[in-house]
Amino acid sequence: MTEFSLRPPRRRPHDRLDTEISKCGTFTLVTVRGRLTIDTSPALLDAFRSALRKAPMLKVDLQNVDFLDSSGISVLIQGLKLAQEKSVEYVLLNPSPKVSAVIELSQLQNFFNIETPSNGETPCDLAAGGSSPDSA
Repeated sequence: MTEFSLRPPRRRPHDRLDTEISKCGTFTLVTVRGRLTIDTSPALLDAFRSALRKAPMLKVDLQNVDFLDSSGISVLIQGLKLAQEKSVEYVLLNPSPKVSAVIELSQLQNFFNIETPSNGETPCDLAAGGSSPDSA
């Protein structure tokens, strides 16, 4: 007979994700803050579904996302697919360095339309047409 013990699962730091949907000129902005993980990604998918109801263009502000795992990448791809189904332009806006690194590691930098605002511009400033696409 083999003996084994079950250890309690390791506790992960509390994952938190906040989303905010706002109208900025010609587009709808989904601002994302926190950690985009398997535990929090369903909330972002819900935000995408809600924002896409009325959006001619959807921009996802990722500058305050401090962690992104494979399920986070998956939900960003799902958001793109939902937008394409509704013929809505979908833009990832100002990804944080950690998000950019995961996107590049996944070789998805050319898959997404990525914009980075100039110094001092806020995401809503881009509604005036001052965007600078970062997807090359």
